Amino acid sequence: MIRYVFDIMLKKYIVVNVLDGLRYIQNLVSENQGVGFPVMEDNQIVGVLTYKDLLQSHPNRIAADAMSGHIVYIDAHSSIWKAKEMFDSGDTDLLLVQDNNQLVGIITKSLLEAELGKHIDLLTGLPKKDFIYYNAIRLLESKQEMSFAFFDVNNFGLIDKVHGHVAGDIILQEIGTILKANMTDQTYVSRFGGDEFLVLTPYYVDKCYIFAQNLLRAISRYSFHNNIPVTVSAGIAEKKETQECSQNILGTISNLINLASLASTKAKKDKCELSVAANYTTCNFAG
Repeated sequence: MIRYVFDIMLKKYIVVNVLDGLRYIQNLVSENQGVGFPVMEDNQIVGVLTYKDLLQSHPNRIAADAMSGHIVYIDAHSSIWKAKEMFDSGDTDLLLVQDNNQLVGIITKSLLEAELGKHIDLLTGLPKKDFIYYNAIRLLESKQEMSFAFFDVNNFGLIDKVHGHVAGDIILQEIGTILKANMTDQTYVSRFGGDEFLVLTPYYVDKCYIFAQNLLRAISRYSFHNNIPVTVSAGIAEKKETQECSQNILGTISNLINLASLASTKAKKDKCELSVAANYTTCNFAG
């Protein structure tokens, strides 16, 4: 489910010396797949040299002249989404991968982007659910508040039958766009599968309820493709403040998502928009 850096890193890499000539290093590019080189001096990594650095430097120079001293390390057991965060927040094109403080591989932006493409839903452009799992793990490990909101399109099979699958796909794209446009820096959305979408919030149930209401309101006010009427049911499940997580953290997350899914099913059955999975259930008709 969750892919880690060690799954995609390049384990075969070449380390060059600060005194190595750039012309010599350029000849190594094809052997090294042109991704980059850790640069070493006195048995220590002192910089990184990317293919872009080589292109921008005169071949008569040495590695020390062209390398960047800005070295960014990532643990081999980090999620690929963590690697994305590091690339997005820094000015590096190359991450050095460590395991137990030993250099075990390298990873580049292009390599990561190729992998992340497999984890993006092609129809909606939203991340798939492993993105939600990654961020949920972060919230649990940092002991933050956390709730899931599970969104399910009502009678989507009927929409497909009456209006066609192309129209149904367009509606899913539109819902994905609405949800993504209404996310904050701290909330995350994915296409869970089919006509289902999953939102993760760093809130307890009361604030998540309001957030989900706002999302439902945005959906209800949208004019969908060919003016096809679209309604959505949602369910919420929270990790309670007093609730201890099991040692199986993925199992804890899966259980909460399942509870949110069941709550959305209850909302659909009760013909209301929003249901909370707890010892109580509340419904709301957004307008």
